[in-house]
This record gives sequence, C-alpha cells and structure tokens, in this order.
Amino acid sequence: MSHFWPFEGVWRLNYRDDSTEVATIPMPKLARNKKKAKASAPICAVATKILQMAVREDCSAEEIGQVVIGDPALGLRVLALVNSSAFSLRNRVSDVKQAVALLGVRGLRNLALSLVVSDMAPVGAEGRVLLANSLRRALAAQGIARALGVRQTDSYFTAGLFLDVGLLSSARDDLAYVAEIARGPAAHRVVRERAAGNVAHPTAGAELAQKYNLPEETVQAIACHHDEEIPTEPLAKACWLAERFAGVFEGGDMLGAKNAALAAALDVGISSEDADEIFESIPEWVRTSAEAFDRDIGEQPDLEALVEDANKSLVSMNQHYETLVRQLQTLIDEKAVLETELRAANSRLAAEATTDELTGLPNKRALQQTMTRDLARASRQEQPLSLVVIDVDHFKKFNDTWGHSTGDVVLRNVGALLLDFVRAGDVPARYGGEEFVVVLPNTDEEGSEIAAERLRVRLEAMVVEGPEGPLAVTASFGVATVRGPGCEHEAKNLFDRADAALYVAKENGRNQVSMAA
Repeated sequence: MSHFWPFEGVWRLNYRDDSTEVATIPMPKLARNKKKAKASAPICAVATKILQMAVREDCSAEEIGQVVIGDPALGLRVLALVNSSAFSLRNRVSDVKQAVALLGVRGLRNLALSLVVSDMAPVGAEGRVLLANSLRRALAAQGIARALGVRQTDSYFTAGLFLDVGLLSSARDDLAYVAEIARGPAAHRVVRERAAGNVAHPTAGAELAQKYNLPEETVQAIACHHDEEIPTEPLAKACWLAERFAGVFEGGDMLGAKNAALAAALDVGISSEDADEIFESIPEWVRTSAEAFDRDIGEQPDLEALVEDANKSLVSMNQHYETLVRQLQTLIDEKAVLETELRAANSRLAAEATTDELTGLPNKRALQQTMTRDLARASRQEQPLSLVVIDVDHFKKFNDTWGHSTGDVVLRNVGALLLDFVRAGDVPARYGGEEFVVVLPNTDEEGSEIAAERLRVRLEAMVVEGPEGPLAVTASFGVATVRGPGCEHEAKNLFDRADAALYVAKENGRNQVSMAA
C-alpha cells in the first residue's frame, strides 16, 4: 500500500449561487473553561476566511494565495505541506506562491478545514494526545478507503479527522477531563462520557460537522462511529472501522482490541493482510501528518512496541494474580454468606408480616391471601369451600376480672387448640381481638358443621389455668359455605354470611354452632 496524504480531493461545502454572498463557515463555540487550555497559533480565523472564499465557484488559487501570502504563519504551514513526503518533489519549494499553485483551490480548501480542526487541539501534553487521536482516525479512515478501492479519499480523511472533534470542542471547557477520556481505552469513552452526565462526543461532533456545512453522509459517519452494529453507508462504515483501528493504539487490552479490529475488518471486506499493513503504517502516517501541521505530538509507538509493553504488563499482572484470586475468593465467600443471611432475613420478615405475634397463627393479611388462593382453586376444581368464624364467649370478662395477661393466655390456648385440631390444608387464623377463623377447603355444609361442632366440644373441655384456678372457655361459631365454579370473588359474601350465622349463635345463648342460610 503506497503512502498517501489527506489533502487530495474536493470538499463539498454548501454555498449560495449569487456572487454577493458566500457561505459562512462558523467557528465552534466553546463554553467558558474550568481549566483554560493554552491556545495554539491563531490560524483558525485565516483558515475560515479561506473556506469562505473556496466555496465560490469562481475562486482561483491565486486569489486564495494572496490571503496565504499575507499570513506568515499560514504560509509556513503551506510550505511544510508542499515539501512533505506526500508530494515527493525532487527540489525543495521555498516560495509560497509556488506552493499555492501546487496545492490548487481544492488542496487549499482541505488544508484550511484541517487547520481549523488541528488548531482546536491545545499545545502541551494533553493537546498532543488529542491531536494524535484525531489524526490516527483520519489516516486510518483514508487507509481503509484505499483498501476498499475508493479513489477519491479526501472525504474519508476529513470525516475521520472529525470523529474526535466532539472531544476537541470541549478541551477549553475542561482540558483535564477531556485528556483523561482521550487517554483511556477508545471503546470505553462514550460510556464514561454518559456516566459523567456529558453529551457523548459522537453526538457533539456530528453537531459541529453540521455547523461546518459538511455533507450529510459525513455527519452520519461521525454520529455512528461508536455504534455496535456496522453502518451500511460506505463512508460511515470506513469511519466505524477506523475507530476500532485507532483504538488499538490507545490503551486498554491492545491484543484484544487488535483481534476485534481484524474481525471487524473482515466483516467490512478488508483482508487481514491489508489490515496489518494499515496497522503498521499508522504510527508513521500520524507522525508525518503532525509535522506538516507544525505540531509535535511526541513518539508514536508501533505495534511491536505496544506488544512489548503489553507483555511487560502481563508479567506484572501474573505476579499479582494469585493475590487477586485469593481476594476474589474472599469476596465470593462473603457474598455467599451475605446472600444466605439476606434470604433468612427476608424469610423472617415475610413470616412476621403474615403471623400473629401473640398466638403464632396466620394473621388477617395472611388470611386474605389464603382466601384468594383457595377460592380460585375451588372455582377451578368445582369444589366447595367453608368458612368457620369463631368468637370467644364473654372474653371481656377475662380481661376485666383477671387482667389482660390472663386474656392473652386464653387467646394463646385457643390458638394452640386450633393448630392441633385442623387437618392438613385447613388454615386457622386470628382475625382480630378474640375472633378466629378457620378456612376449610373442599368441605361442604355437612362436613363444615361437623368440624365446627367437634371444635366447639374440644374448646369447651379445654382447661386454662387462671390466677385463681381453672378457667372455663367457650366460643360461638358461625359457618358458611360456597361452591365453584364462579366462587373466586365470593370472599366478602362468605364472610358476611358466616358473621351473620355467628350473630345468630350469640343471640341463641352462645357456645353453639350456627349455619348460614
């Protein structure tokens, strides 16, 4: 693959057809800084003027050349570009006019736009990282385009150069934060930006590209270069892959990133051989490009150096591996203990929420859940379900005569009797105060009446020790029955009927069973 240079195609910028008004290329508006970045040479204003001129159809290289000649700093950069290896000239050019003629309108236009982007990177260590990252993506995108057989690759370079412009635009606002993001693994940058509550740089970069009137395909390529899925448009696809190629050189798991980039290259249609050649060329391309911009970006390590660093890191990691594993095992063990304790605590809380503290019976809340479940089952299976409501006779006398502690003893004894009496599947509960309930699934009127009478007899025979001797305890019973199907919503009706029957038992002298009508 031959060496190439970014400034070789035609920029398509929007412009007006009339000769009195030309397109305006806005400079990016940066927020006030928390930590001001030191600005580089003031080239952007002149570069913007060149862009305004270059979008005119009747603009000539000579006309733009007058602007270049009038700005010494820009003239030096033009000479640096013409004398770079991109042109491979036998004789060195020392005249700005000759350099302008060699570049032509389209070359000057591309140069101006590239200068605008490159000058957004501040000088210093942080700026070197930002500019190197941008150039790496631009050159990778152009190399990928060449490998795919694209002839005019200028738009690929420019789109690649803009991939990180969202980060560059924030450099003056918070240089330390931007540099930290830029130094981290490329694959993690969007996540870190969102976690910090900031706009992700693909979105910010796409908005800036729109302000510069870049083509829609370039805007979309910038916007989706971190997407999980491969874009369908050629330019966006190349930029998507360029992001992964550049990420190999930018921290994290280098070998893993390279393998992922190679797999992505195959999906895009680039052979492993061409991909490897791009990888090998990127460091030199970046260094040469930076020189043409008159910027020092420091040493650019090649893949061999990166692999060596990765191997050194691996040795260091292996030295700590056993300790980390022991620590991890400790954390796993602690997690298991915590999970066991949490399950036990949840079980206790669930039991406490559905259990009457005094008697140990299910409480009113648990009774409601039981009724919902058992009525639904009775409806599905077309079976009967009976409800027995029990009220301890003259309970107020126990409290008034011997105190509430004696009343509590009576209630605990009644609860114990109910637990001992019921069958498997029956549910006794304390409904409140001295009132108890027993749910009898699959039990009709005759069976529920027999069960209630047996319970009444046992309760009457129960001996409860009081402060002054045995206490006689009796209760009144109201019984009601429903039958499926269609009884799943009969809970209230069932309670009302059982309560009405209980009222009849009390009116008739207590200590008896009354069946609902």
